Amino acid sequence: MSEFIPDDKIADVRNTADIVDLISEYVVLKKVGKNFLGLCPFHAEKTPSFTVSPEKQIFHCFGCGQGGNVFNFVMQYQNLSFPEAVRFVAKKYGIEISARNMSAAQKRKFAQREKLFQINEDAVDYFRKALVDTSSGERGRKYLAKRRMTPEVIERFWLGYAPMGWNNIVRYFSSKKVPLDDVETTGLVIAKKGGYYDRFRDRIIFPILDIDQRVVGFGGRSLDNSLPKYLNSPETPVYHKRSILYGLHANKEMCRKAGSVFIVEGYFDLLSLYCHGIKNVVATLGTALTQEHLRILKGYAREFILVFDSDNAGIKAAERSLSLFAEEKANIRIVILPEGRDPDSYVFEVGSEGFLRRVERALGIMEFLIASAIDKYGLSPEGKIRIVDALKGPLRSLANGVSRSVYVRDLSERLNIDESVILREIRDSKGSEKKRVSPVKPQGGSRLEETLIAIMLQAPQILGSFNVRKIVASLETVALKKVGEMILQRVDANVPVTAADLIAQTEDPEIRNVISSLSCLLYTSPSPRDLSTSRMPSSA
Repeated sequence: MSEFIPDDKIADVRNTADIVDLISEYVVLKKVGKNFLGLCPFHAEKTPSFTVSPEKQIFHCFGCGQGGNVFNFVMQYQNLSFPEAVRFVAKKYGIEISARNMSAAQKRKFAQREKLFQINEDAVDYFRKALVDTSSGERGRKYLAKRRMTPEVIERFWLGYAPMGWNNIVRYFSSKKVPLDDVETTGLVIAKKGGYYDRFRDRIIFPILDIDQRVVGFGGRSLDNSLPKYLNSPETPVYHKRSILYGLHANKEMCRKAGSVFIVEGYFDLLSLYCHGIKNVVATLGTALTQEHLRILKGYAREFILVFDSDNAGIKAAERSLSLFAEEKANIRIVILPEGRDPDSYVFEVGSEGFLRRVERALGIMEFLIASAIDKYGLSPEGKIRIVDALKGPLRSLANGVSRSVYVRDLSERLNIDESVILREIRDSKGSEKKRVSPVKPQGGSRLEETLIAIMLQAPQILGSFNVRKIVASLETVALKKVGEMILQRVDANVPVTAADLIAQTEDPEIRNVISSLSCLLYTSPSPRDLSTSRMPSSA
């Protein structure tokens, strides 16, 4: 892929970037010895196995086997191509990369994304000015005052107003000579026969930013409760609801500092909590929580607190999210608000202290499921049967035997059913279990072969001490043999042997993962003499 960007420029970006600094923006890392450790963003885990080496400028997860350099991380996390990842990192570090070496298709894709971001930023300026500096914005200002939004919140989250009328945004971008088909791609306008009209009209506007502070879309709230009450941008080349959470760009450091994050459903739920000093909060965007959302949030918090509306829709939304939390092995609590309240109205009613007192009574995942099942089915004989049937799957999925025992006893006492009966139901249930993710290792690799390549990676200076070429040639594991040959090629060319450079040299994910794995492992290495005399495969 390097044909689009000169190799020396790629090396310049890679050598300038600090992998710990960059990954820390997305994953909570803790220093352990020479390396940093965190929860892997690419698979579900409760015990950290994601390792970042500042010395080698690589990462490796010993749970799922993913590894590589700074570009590989960005490619996987942001779902970008290699050239896009290089440009992404370069932009963070102020390095300019010419587009002249890109293919025509690459140039079009890159230019389109940049154009959409620019249109969205221009639209933010228009909506904010319409709210603050125009007479038509008085409607928006009065509405925000009624909702008790502070000037700080309005400014911090770039709130705006879309005036009444069908073609305000159409005329604005036409005056700027921006093609309206590009504006349509952002979702700001909708095509009609013979022209376009504005998507957002007479609405409070909530710009939606990604984690890197780029405007990717918009939400709009009607001022008179006309339907739809809330309207969001459609999916676009830069806006994907499954991986965007409202407010995370502004609140990520507060989530990190608190170690927890409140998850709410609406824009005003988040903004109202923020008005009361509760800033470790994010909101979903008219969609259910997704696995992508949770893996992003795991980079900023250890505990997740769901605060959904107390109505049936809110309870169902919470229940739908629970299987995801269980699958991601996340620590979750659920705040049940009084009937008829949502986070927005409740925090204004009781204040931040009252809200946080309510949070202290938040339920764990199984407590919530038990309470919800009892409330839903009741305690009639038929209701008890349905409760046990509904809960046997979640109880069976509990990996901790002590936790399972505690909740089975609690359920037994509440339903007045013998524990052994509930346990038998759990054992007999045929719910499928997820396979555990096992570390990716080169197939067929012996401990001695792995140790040899690890030594070649970590201490290439000793390669002249024994007949390493003959040993590498005799290796049976294809991936390990390939890595050994790559190292020897660099030695022959008198080029430094580093894990980051070797990873940059290959596009094979298996080879890349082997390099990152063996570079991060600490071996009790045999001496060169032991290696030269050990019984190796074939003729070594």
